[in-house]
Amino acid sequence: MANGFNLLAPVYDLLARLVFGKCIDKSQCHFFGTAVNVKSALVAGGGTGRFFEEYFRQHPDSQLVFIEKSPGMIAKAQSRIAPGMNISFVRLDFLTYSETDSYDLVLLPFFLDMFTDESVERIVKSLTQISKPNTLLIVTDFVEQEKRGLKSLLIRCMYLFFRLTCNIEAHRLPKWQEAFARSGWNIEQSATYCKGMIGTYLLARS
Repeated sequence: MANGFNLLAPVYDLLARLVFGKCIDKSQCHFFGTAVNVKSALVAGGGTGRFFEEYFRQHPDSQLVFIEKSPGMIAKAQSRIAPGMNISFVRLDFLTYSETDSYDLVLLPFFLDMFTDESVERIVKSLTQISKPNTLLIVTDFVEQEKRGLKSLLIRCMYLFFRLTCNIEAHRLPKWQEAFARSGWNIEQSATYCKGMIGTYLLARS
């Protein structure tokens, strides 16, 4: 996946803005204010880091660990660092993540959609292991469309595009909600954007 996202990194934000306007940015920041007393946070597949400014506006004393496989995306995200932002960048495939540090908050912005159900199960197990009892998760991703129409077609086209350009493993949106539920995570709050195409979810462990 890394090589494809390296190629897309320079134009990734432009493409996202052309297709979805400001929905991408607004959705992944929606629950930042809900989490309180965040001292340590992890983001998996943080893309180009467009959320940095809003995140540190609300959590100025937080340390953020940014895990991303693509060096192109990391370079783009690093260009967004401003004074006062405490960010550690880790170039890593999250499927191989095996650290034991725990975090107050975990961010998964448009990350799970790249993986099959089997890989998502592995990711959920890793996240559960590095979570405290009061850790919160924010998952922001595309929403499976019940009816075939323009929104469903757009999602299928996106998968074709990213499989061709970035070689992602998924053919469709994974059933990540079920995987989290099996590991004891509950969706506490949710919101939708872009006429229901994008959902953002706040999860906590039961």
